[in-house]
Amino acid sequence: MAFNEHSLDDYVDVAERIATFREKYPEGSLQPADLAHPYRVEVINGVSFVSYVAAAFRTPDDVRPGVGSAWEPVPGTTPYTRNSELQNAETAAWGRAIQAALAADAKRGVASRQEVRNRQAERSVAEAPATAGLVARINAIPNGARAKAMKAVREAFGPPDAIDADRMAEAEALVASFEAVAPTAAAPELALAGKVNGNGKAA
Repeated sequence: MAFNEHSLDDYVDVAERIATFREKYPEGSLQPADLAHPYRVEVINGVSFVSYVAAAFRTPDDVRPGVGSAWEPVPGTTPYTRNSELQNAETAAWGRAIQAALAADAKRGVASRQEVRNRQAERSVAEAPATAGLVARINAIPNGARAKAMKAVREAFGPPDAIDADRMAEAEALVASFEAVAPTAAAPELALAGKVNGNGKAA
């Protein structure tokens, strides 16, 4: 089923919940439940998630604040979550914490508009043709190689979201070649450790 913005009309935006919370509790605040570890990265069945637990303090000395949690897959699979996975998890957790503090209208559901939008967009991506998967793979390539991969695909096949099915295998092979040589998360440290000077020798 394609993503439908109008299907979100029954859900409350987190910004609206924050405004309601501020009105009810002028001295309240939204904070990480664990200030020492505002977020965590979890791996479930081989999939990475960034998780965030928020606390909605109604007063500075609130001993039982509302607590809400949320997580997002990393890398994000939709335009709404890609490269802003932590922000999305934080926003969703805030909305749920406010709801847990009984500071929002429970009749309109616990999930916020943002949460529902993100999940619907994920379903749309999952149900989209193979080209969407190819675009997602390109977007998941680390920044240094992503632009090169996109350029190579465009030059060889045209726009990646409009590649003919009979050429998809070739396009996937080309993307795979960039995935294979893309720098890992440790690459920046290695690059700093192996800086070279003008004559090509280690600095």
